[in-house]
Amino acid sequence: MLGELFHIEKILEVCEKILYFLKINLLFLVFNIPVLLFFLFVGISNVREYLPFFLLCLIPAGPAFAAVLFSMNRVLHGIETSAWKDYRTGYVQDLQKKLALAAIQSVLIWVFWTNVEFFSLQIPFFPLTVLFFLLFLGTVLMTPNLYLLAARYQMGVKDYLKGAMLLTISKPALTFGNIIAAVFILMLLEIRAGTVILFMASIYGFLIVFMNRKVLGILDRQAEGVEK
Repeated sequence: MLGELFHIEKILEVCEKILYFLKINLLFLVFNIPVLLFFLFVGISNVREYLPFFLLCLIPAGPAFAAVLFSMNRVLHGIETSAWKDYRTGYVQDLQKKLALAAIQSVLIWVFWTNVEFFSLQIPFFPLTVLFFLLFLGTVLMTPNLYLLAARYQMGVKDYLKGAMLLTISKPALTFGNIIAAVFILMLLEIRAGTVILFMASIYGFLIVFMNRKVLGILDRQAEGVEK
């Protein structure tokens, strides 16, 4: 009898976690209505043609993704409360800074990609094409680190950008892991799009938090040392 109760309790815990992941993902989608409307009415195939408009629609995704990472960090440490409360806390905390980060990153992506096309198509010059492509790639690849820091620490906007770029360059294994996690989610979307879309942001966020837990632990100890 006690064994059955134990198994039932474990099953209920798993169901609660699944429901938590589902709710966090749905909140992420709700807070990204602008980009969803872009995909619906403009189309993902037209992102390059309407890149400035797409990046503008993408700005709300910054604080939304930070909220997902904040919630997944709580899950990892077993201190989660309700999905809405955790997501709201992660979203509204330093909201202006997160929006500023998203806006700055969008502008950088637009500038670098515009230069890539300019020096590859209009005035072909290979060295500058490579330079701006690397800058564009670095700006995109630092996204998980950028909002991971924003979800966990209180710093200035410049410090977030510097810290994210430093982590992206100095921790190539983690950067590669972040890429693999994104590719993994895309593969799942190809296989089970209808199901995965309900959990993709939560699963990706959890993978990012889990893979970077040691680095965050080191940063936490450094932050505590500075405070003391």
